Amino acid sequence: MRFTALALCAATVSAFAPAAFQHSSSELQAQHLSSQTGMSSLDPSVIDKYNSLPMPTEKVLAEYVWVDAKGETRSKTRTLPVAKTASVADLPKWNYDGSSTDQAPGEDSEVILKPQRIFADPFRPVAAGEPQNILVMCDTYTPDGEPLPTNARAIGKLLDLLLICK
Repeated sequence: MRFTALALCAATVSAFAPAAFQHSSSELQAQHLSSQTGMSSLDPSVIDKYNSLPMPTEKVLAEYVWVDAKGETRSKTRTLPVAKTASVADLPKWNYDGSSTDQAPGEDSEVILKPQRIFADPFRPVAAGEPQNILVMCDTYTPDGEPLPTNARAIGKLLDLLLICK
């Protein structure tokens, strides 16, 4: 399980790496973003403007990470109060449109992200004394609480329970 989480984190470095973390000019950062993610480049002055904004000391960036139907890593970022990031139980569930990730049909596309583990975010470093941003590894569920067919961890937990009961 630990190896899987570490491999997931390592495989997504370019997806999470903020411009402030990379030690190069904004222009090179924009070129890297374009070549590594397929996203169009941003004006370096825009990148610099947003990198220079201070982060409120009572908030953290929580990057919710999950695996889609094709086995690719997906994520989205949420700003949370520090108090809601102390443990997995404190983290709020979140949702997204599963039709965009092939995890739900278009007419019933809500998917729930349920936090499972928290890791310090190495891709969004903070100054000493500031709250640490986090990576939130999530499982995917229907609004009724049923694990999605692509939720391999939930299937693994079920199999573990079946083996224990034998």
